[in-house]
Amino acid sequence: MKSKMQTRKLVLAAVFSALIIAMTFIPYMGYIMYAPASLEITTLHIVVILGSICLGWKYAAVLGGVWGVSCILRAATNPLWYDFLNPLISLVPRIIVGLVAALVFAGLMKLKLNKYICAGIAAAAGTLTNTALVLSMYNIFGGSITAGIYETFKTIIMTVVSVNGVIELAAAIILVPLIYGRIAAADKHMKTE
Repeated sequence: MKSKMQTRKLVLAAVFSALIIAMTFIPYMGYIMYAPASLEITTLHIVVILGSICLGWKYAAVLGGVWGVSCILRAATNPLWYDFLNPLISLVPRIIVGLVAALVFAGLMKLKLNKYICAGIAAAAGTLTNTALVLSMYNIFGGSITAGIYETFKTIIMTVVSVNGVIELAAAIILVPLIYGRIAAADKHMKTE
């Protein structure tokens, strides 16, 4: 039975990884651009968080790593995303997103809370972690903008981030518990066969 569970987790991790990679490179799937200045809302955090709560912290780090590496590869294709070639901006925060979501979910489940509430709180924690870490690292290590333009750009970005952050947070809090509920139901059905 343990071997069957390990195989199941490995297959699910592969499916989530494939989703992350596909959504990264298919336009308007993982990154939804809504302005000519390359302003985007991401949906990839939802896949990473969902995989994290389904598979646990070890796979959470792997899924976050897949997201981070795909982000680096994507950054290599467009000069507007140059700063995301830095793994401290694109890789490390994404690994931590998966870990935070998985650990928050596991901790809340130990408290015997409703699985949908646990999934929603873990989704919020993962989303906020992504927003806070990526923006913090970008502020610290992103250096492709000259100092004169930086302050104007920073004001614009902070305004957009508040909008992006709310949309990304709402999407994660709504979608993750719903999708997790279906995956958990399928798992329960699979275990009874």
